[in-house]
Amino acid sequence: MKLDGKSIQAAMMQLVEEYKLDPYQVLEVIRNGIKSGFKKDFPEYRKAEVLVNIENDGTISIYKALEVVEEIENEDTQILLAEAKEERKDISVGEQLLINITPAKLELSRIAAQAAAQTIKQGIKNIERERFYEKFQDKEEELLKAKVLRVHSDSIILDIDGTTVVLPPESQIPNRVYEIGEEVFVYLKKISRDTGGIVLDITQSSPDYVQAILKKIVPEFESGAVQIDNIARIAGKKTKILVSSTQDGVDAVGVMVGHKGDRINTVLSLLDGEKVDFVQNTEDPTQLIIGLLKPAQVDEKNVEFKPNGKVVVKIDESQKPLAIGKGASNIKLASQLSGYQIEVI
Repeated sequence: MKLDGKSIQAAMMQLVEEYKLDPYQVLEVIRNGIKSGFKKDFPEYRKAEVLVNIENDGTISIYKALEVVEEIENEDTQILLAEAKEERKDISVGEQLLINITPAKLELSRIAAQAAAQTIKQGIKNIERERFYEKFQDKEEELLKAKVLRVHSDSIILDIDGTTVVLPPESQIPNRVYEIGEEVFVYLKKISRDTGGIVLDITQSSPDYVQAILKKIVPEFESGAVQIDNIARIAGKKTKILVSSTQDGVDAVGVMVGHKGDRINTVLSLLDGEKVDFVQNTEDPTQLIIGLLKPAQVDEKNVEFKPNGKVVVKIDESQKPLAIGKGASNIKLASQLSGYQIEVI
């Protein structure tokens, strides 16, 4: 593989256009690729510090960089001051001397060319990885819009802003059917780096997902007029949310539900029909229990607080199914939010 100016310029332009990269980043990637290939063909420089310079016209020069020292500890990377002065009289200890080692005929063998190509590919991948991280690092704890690309086994493959991301089974809404081409929202819990690259931890099954939806559609959150004090969820079945207002005369539950139920209907559609209850928070533990057990009707006289954090609630037989809920979802969430172990008799 001959390394001439025109070939280098063409390769740079192709990478810039294909990957929409900064030309200076591409230049550095190509430098590293040439360095990798050069060391394959010239193993005597494998441990040396090699620098590659590419002129504007694509002309390549290769240098061996040596640190000027008074005593040699590493012959591959150091040179004695006396020897360095033979090359440059004004040089001193601690400076770097560049020795031109460009071959008269700069060509890479097949194996060296493969090594160069692999280094360039990895360099491009690293740039894309960092660009990917920068794109999402400020979007943690926010809703992201996604499009379903395909269903693979139990996982859902999504496109998020041009990036393919996996929604694993445990992060999906249980029993929800995902259609190819469908647009959905997901909650970005965290973005992190690992040995395999950048990882987006996304979910639709956590309480945070519901809270993020509400913050997006309820402007009173932004103004601080209402707030979510606590939230508990059994994904796919039911969510209960304790809400309160910070302004007199503001009905927090009414704000959440919206005019003619428009806001709650939006939430229900995004949760695939999952039940959602808003409960007015209160410092009165009895009233809190009564509110959390809705839609069941509970008389405050029948709420009895026992030792060890237990509450016994006596209600009419016809109200028990409502208080307990399907699969005991209502009473489980009520217990979780109240901090008491609630028993209905």
